[in-house]
Amino acid sequence: MTSISNSWSSKAKNKPKNVFFRNSLLFLVWASIILSMSTLILSWIAIENDVAVKEGLHGGNKDTALDLRSPKKTRGKRNRPEKDEKAQHDSGISNNQIYQPTQKGKRLLTYKRFGGRLNNQLFQFITALQHAKVLKRTFVVPDEVREVEWTGMFDTSFGIWDLSSLNKAYDIDWTTAFSPNFEVPEECVLSPRDGAKLLKGGPKLWVEWDKKCPDIIDLAGNTGLLFCDGQHQFCGDAEAQEMAYDIYKHLKLSPSLLQYIPSKSKEFKDQGFDELAVHSRRAGEGGYSWELCIKGNKRTCSGHVDTADLGKYCDERTMKGNCAVWLDFDYQIKSKKFLKKKRDQYKFVLASDGTHDWSIDFDGQFIVANNTEWLLKIEKKAKERDVEGMAISTYAKSKLRGQKDLSKIKSTLDALSATLLDLFSLVDSKYLLGAYYSTLSLNACYFRGPDRMYDSNMCWMLMHPKSKYAISPPLKNSAHIDGDSKNMNDLPAALMSDVEHAFVRSNDGKFIAIDRYIIPYDILRSRKPRDLIGVVGDGEVPLTITTNELGDEMIEAGFTCSMGNQLDTRATVLLMKGDKTYEEHYFKRGEKYKTPFSTNGDRFRTLIIVCEELFFDKSLSRHPPLILKSPDSKFSLRIGSTFARQMKEGDNVKNPHGKQLVHCLNPVYGLTDPRWIIEYLEYHRAIGVSHVHIYNVNLHAPSVQQVLEVYRRQKFITRHDWSDNASKGYTTHVTYEHAKWAAQTDCAIRNRRIYDYALFSDIDEVAFGALPDGKLGPALDVCEKAKKNGGKVACSFNSNTVTSIYTKLNDEEEASMENKLLLERYTHVEADPHCPANCKCDGGNCTRKFHNGRQKYIANVGDIYIPPRPMWTHALSRDYDEMEKVMEVLPDEVMHVRHYQGHWYLNKNLLDTIDELERPLSPTIMNVVRKNIQTTPDLNTIYTTAKRSSVSKGIEWINPVDRPPKYHHDLL
Repeated sequence: MTSISNSWSSKAKNKPKNVFFRNSLLFLVWASIILSMSTLILSWIAIENDVAVKEGLHGGNKDTALDLRSPKKTRGKRNRPEKDEKAQHDSGISNNQIYQPTQKGKRLLTYKRFGGRLNNQLFQFITALQHAKVLKRTFVVPDEVREVEWTGMFDTSFGIWDLSSLNKAYDIDWTTAFSPNFEVPEECVLSPRDGAKLLKGGPKLWVEWDKKCPDIIDLAGNTGLLFCDGQHQFCGDAEAQEMAYDIYKHLKLSPSLLQYIPSKSKEFKDQGFDELAVHSRRAGEGGYSWELCIKGNKRTCSGHVDTADLGKYCDERTMKGNCAVWLDFDYQIKSKKFLKKKRDQYKFVLASDGTHDWSIDFDGQFIVANNTEWLLKIEKKAKERDVEGMAISTYAKSKLRGQKDLSKIKSTLDALSATLLDLFSLVDSKYLLGAYYSTLSLNACYFRGPDRMYDSNMCWMLMHPKSKYAISPPLKNSAHIDGDSKNMNDLPAALMSDVEHAFVRSNDGKFIAIDRYIIPYDILRSRKPRDLIGVVGDGEVPLTITTNELGDEMIEAGFTCSMGNQLDTRATVLLMKGDKTYEEHYFKRGEKYKTPFSTNGDRFRTLIIVCEELFFDKSLSRHPPLILKSPDSKFSLRIGSTFARQMKEGDNVKNPHGKQLVHCLNPVYGLTDPRWIIEYLEYHRAIGVSHVHIYNVNLHAPSVQQVLEVYRRQKFITRHDWSDNASKGYTTHVTYEHAKWAAQTDCAIRNRRIYDYALFSDIDEVAFGALPDGKLGPALDVCEKAKKNGGKVACSFNSNTVTSIYTKLNDEEEASMENKLLLERYTHVEADPHCPANCKCDGGNCTRKFHNGRQKYIANVGDIYIPPRPMWTHALSRDYDEMEKVMEVLPDEVMHVRHYQGHWYLNKNLLDTIDELERPLSPTIMNVVRKNIQTTPDLNTIYTTAKRSSVSKGIEWINPVDRPPKYHHDLL
């Protein structure tokens, strides 16, 4: 019994151990089964993924894949993520995980440089490196052959870049491209279309290209590859775009160059310059088109901003103002956090393209990078070693071959280092005010990185890899995003213009420089005329006027010209000639006027300063300021804005002998009714004017601005900001007719060599040529013949007063005018000129020459053998002895102007004493004017609206009066 009991008891005590053992064994068996099942499932997934890659189930549909047998041509459409690509990312498996190419072939990727300046080159470099990273190929950097391609990356002896981090992070080949055997098979050079869709195509497409081109791919061939889906946006899906962003983290300047950016200076933070960085890019000057900038801004903005938000972020004022930031500075800042109460409170780092002188309006408020010291060190370094041995790239070798110094490459090195310093200067400040249509601002955004993209007016637009449109900043933090309707009425006048003049005052305030110019002048009639550097200005400068033994006046400037390292060179002053001495007209006339500038009473202070010894270096992308300075420094002036130079725009309207005429319209002010300016411009275009320069004093009524905008789009006009505000008080009514002589001189210089002749007249003067149609071709022919036979360089013509403007019409007459143009309304002119207003009589001899007949003139601006000179109102100058020799006076039947003004008749109660002749404008030309207005929708709308709402039936600056029946010609 005991043994049985003991035996049971013993089993009972051992039971837990057996159960634990059995359960553990079962657990291990089940775990093995589950592990085996998991292994089978994962293997199945891997096999399916491999099959998917091979069979094209990932990375795009059949349209996206490359058909190696017969590639399909597709029409350009906005790229969108494909459904299967989206599903792929939703599954958490990236293209980088899926695409695991086997190592077959050399697996290289390169590209051909396609042009564009430095920041385009950098963006293209990063785009190509991004493609190489995604496609898991070695990036072969192409040689730099031309100046525009030079980045300095190959030529490490110059110490421009620090590429150590870049080379460590990426597989980059810097040598293969120099091999004479390096070439890409034609079938491996992608077309622009194939290049643009390559990264979007996904692993299936990449595998196909691997099969076709295992050794090397050339990304988009000779046309290069810059953007894919949108302006300023990298190619590929979110993963690929973020790979591009990462490259910027590794691309660095060398410490020896980087030390010269403003953020490395003590004043950067101590004086508040770390708050704001500004990239200034000029429109309208320096060869840069205003419209190009605005259109580019709009394309960039609309390509990244949702349609519903275009009015907020891409409004007209923002797009225009960004092309000339200094004109609308506060409005261009889009963050409340960085706004200041007053404009003079802003402090900022400036990266400027050199086409505007920021010191005019923001003196002391900005700091800039300066590469001067770095250049001096590089030049010194070059003298201590083999200069030719410093070159690696083909471009650098071509410049330094056989050289002892860097003179052959200095200007390029200067531009390159200055641009890079500008670029990296924009990175460290808290807020970036960038240029939408600029790869420099674009690169600055990416260097700043996605984490700081909302601390900018535009960086946030560019970085949206996971969405079609950018995610806009919070409205509560945003400023100046109210759209067009509220802010366009406050648009600065300069933003409604095409030319912004420098208008720089001397330190004593007595002289103003309109601009600095390149003046073509072929004094020796050589095949290579000189480009003189000059300044057009008005006011008092230090000069001495003496008389030589022949009685001729000699003008000696009491100041010098300096620019860059060209110091204290001789200055020559060209004054306006008059009927008295230079001394009389420059120093003694106009003393009653409280201004140092040109005035009524023949005070001639409009002048040209020529710096004959200064050399204009065309190779420089930026030119140093021009400095005028007297020895005692009591007079000095610094003008750093762009050089005004000859740029042709407009219609190629020619007379039968092929001569083109530009119209230099004298400063315009007082117009509010747009009908006159519409008819005026259409009429002059119809009679043979190719282009019109409008010096806009105050034509800022919305309807008038709309008209000017239409003609600007047609390239028929150039609008100059000639306002009081822009000119710092120069173009006021005190200065002779709002600085007419300075405007005429500016226009003549800008159009030298570009047009054949220039017409100088006022807005109330309508030119009339030879019958039957009144075109100006015959007048130009006479001028050309007079030049050839008699050396005449200009032609003057009479002004005939349209006296019918003063006749107040009755209801019947007004009814007959209902469908007529303003120009058709006034058909009668004075039968004989009124003396002394329109002629001068001495006894029985009367003359109408020059100012005696209120004459205007056409001047030859095409022949650059003719020396430049300040331009007067009624002739080239008021020196009539000279004018008799150099100007041809045209008879009325060849050309005259019809003057829609006659206050001398009205003020002296002479209106009822004059005889009138019927002299209507050509019906043929009037029909052309009417048709052009009616067939241009914008003009027709503006014109008809103005006609309905106009207070005056006729021209707005004339108040008609009651006149006797004989002046109501239509009733006779």
